[in-house]
Amino acid sequence: MHEELFAALLKVADASDISIKEVSGTSNDPDVAFCRQKVINLNHNYQSSISVAFRLAHEICHIQFSQPSFLYTFSPYIKNKVERETNAHAIRMIAHLVYGDTPNEYRNWSDFMNEFGLPSWFEPLVKEIIYD
Repeated sequence: MHEELFAALLKVADASDISIKEVSGTSNDPDVAFCRQKVINLNHNYQSSISVAFRLAHEICHIQFSQPSFLYTFSPYIKNKVERETNAHAIRMIAHLVYGDTPNEYRNWSDFMNEFGLPSWFEPLVKEIIYD
């Protein structure tokens, strides 16, 4: 599922003129979104429980919805407004791609969180969004 989703996210990025550069950083080097340049450095070596597909959606959403003059490094936290909004956009984007026309009764917020390795603090956000 992640390979198909990753391919779909690459198409979303391409349609938005966002370039994805796969970099070979260390396990401590997070993904980076350069909003003004519309470039994402994606580090598959970055050590995170959160899936690469979700991280890519998150960075795409930074470029699409955040301040264009900013540089964002991947952060799963939702304590500040920008990260919470970006995570919400990423959840919405993935839910749209994964569920398509799937009726709500066949959607499961817990399975969604487990599939993408999302931490427990995402629960209220995922519950709110995937049933929209």
